[in-house]
Amino acid sequence: MPLVLPDIDWLTLAPLLVLLSTASLAALYALYNRSSKAVALLALLGLAVAAIFNLQLFVASRAGELRSSFGLRYLADQGALAFNFVILLGAALAILISYDYLKRAELEQPEYYPLMLLSASGAMVMAAAGDLIILLLGLEIMSLAVYVLSAWRQQARESAEAGMKYFLLGAFASAFLIYGIALIYGATGFFSYPQIVAGLLAEGFEQIFLATLGGIMILAGLGFKVALVPFHQWAPDVYTGAPTPVTAFMSVVVKTAAFAALLRIFAFIYPELGVLAVQSLVVLIALTLIVGNFTALVQRGIKRMLAYSAVAHAGYLALAVLAAGNLGMRAAIWYLTAYTLMNAGAFAVLTLLSDRNDHGDDLERFAGLARSRPYLAAAMTVFLLSLAGIPLLAGFVGKILVFSAAIEAGYVSLTVIAIITSVVAMVYYLRPVMYMYFREPEYEPLQTNSRSTHIAIGIAVFGTVLLGIFPGWWYSLLDLGQSLLAGL
Repeated sequence: MPLVLPDIDWLTLAPLLVLLSTASLAALYALYNRSSKAVALLALLGLAVAAIFNLQLFVASRAGELRSSFGLRYLADQGALAFNFVILLGAALAILISYDYLKRAELEQPEYYPLMLLSASGAMVMAAAGDLIILLLGLEIMSLAVYVLSAWRQQARESAEAGMKYFLLGAFASAFLIYGIALIYGATGFFSYPQIVAGLLAEGFEQIFLATLGGIMILAGLGFKVALVPFHQWAPDVYTGAPTPVTAFMSVVVKTAAFAALLRIFAFIYPELGVLAVQSLVVLIALTLIVGNFTALVQRGIKRMLAYSAVAHAGYLALAVLAAGNLGMRAAIWYLTAYTLMNAGAFAVLTLLSDRNDHGDDLERFAGLARSRPYLAAAMTVFLLSLAGIPLLAGFVGKILVFSAAIEAGYVSLTVIAIITSVVAMVYYLRPVMYMYFREPEYEPLQTNSRSTHIAIGIAVFGTVLLGIFPGWWYSLLDLGQSLLAGL
């Protein structure tokens, strides 16, 4: 039997290989030098080089060149590459937020940054997966690193509990995903998305129920990662117990990867599975929008409120998944870019207002912040108003895009629920703003400073405002990069 060599396109894998190589170098460096500063700078450099390779691939995809590896199982199409940019941006912001925070909280261990890079590489694998096995590998690479990061504050009970809860529930969700993959394979005989679709459309196909059940179980597994109700129970406790920079990383990078995978699967496979699979997602979205927003209303801790806010935003993003075959992919990429900026920025502000144990994020401690620390109050106001969907900020445009995509796909009633719950969300987003500007101080604010965190906040504010005023700048920036590369 002749030996069949694997189909490997090294350029397609370049952004991923850069992250993996950087993580390996950083881990080896940490064996001989415990300086976190050098490891953090190396991690940022790796992310920048990966972004350059990713831009080069994006230019090729815009020109109509579809690159892939392992026989169309690892894709470098426009969707995957655009999601990669969001993942790299989220990872870079998380590293900037982490640098001074880790020193202040006495959690400085150089292995932290390689783990973050490994998780980001797993996220990129999920975004590029054109095969259920590749998807599973990416999910586990991403998740195992995040399990460790969630419990990074080893001496704190909340952090250990967060890591254990995330690990146990994550393993349970992975079991759902694996069982769903097994059912899809049992029904069609394939793991690759195009081959699965061909099997579902084959004449005389009789295993539609088995395939539909598999699709629903895959939805449950990925629904855990994006925190769709009722698979959201881990989010509030894990977001609250994990170190705040890790929470920022989870809320943007993990969510981006899971939605990238869900969008591709929904666009390829779900239309052929019948009404039951699609309606399952519709029900989950409605529950997520209602439970996420109304539960956030009663939270007194800002970090926990942002956790339920992340649940609600999963519902808004899932509207784009329903429209994955139409405008959904473009709307989701844009929304996730905006969400990465405003959510990571909000958590960055929290790191400067909380103590070394991440305590002090309760609402009363925000009272009078506009007088004591006006820059942080202004930045937090921008992020909260954007998350609420106030015009001229990125969140407003993102919601318009996903609502439009859902309406065009025919989900008008669900969009009405999303609009109503968006109005409800304004209450809990505006409450901290009222405390910051219209309440007398009740506590002496912490005078925590961090140059790297301020850089992250500045980037997030600039991007959030620019995306809101000039919604097309994200694509214009990619066009500029394309022009620069063409001139080289």
